[in-house]
Amino acid sequence: MGDGTLPRQPREALVNAIHSPTRLAILATLNRVQHVAFSDLRESLDLTAAELSRQIAILEKEELVDVAKLRVKRVTVTHVRISDTGRERFAAYLTSLRAIVDEHD
Repeated sequence: MGDGTLPRQPREALVNAIHSPTRLAILATLNRVQHVAFSDLRESLDLTAAELSRQIAILEKEELVDVAKLRVKRVTVTHVRISDTGRERFAAYLTSLRAIVDEHD
């Protein structure tokens, strides 16, 4: 650029909250479904309940996921879904990741 600024690197758009392998797997899973029970998500990702809770809390703080407690036959079930913002930010993250890969192909 003629003004002395360097071009923006695609890696600068990678969001740390998403970049963790576990959180990336969580968002990729949630991106394919409307919502999922916490226990089913835990099982599909082979995580402990404590680890999944920790990762979900990070994603929830970043407003990437929504967590809801639902009553199913007198039992409370925690459901997780990707938020609209989370879906947008996840798509942007994947675009940036692809740009990095394409840049180095």
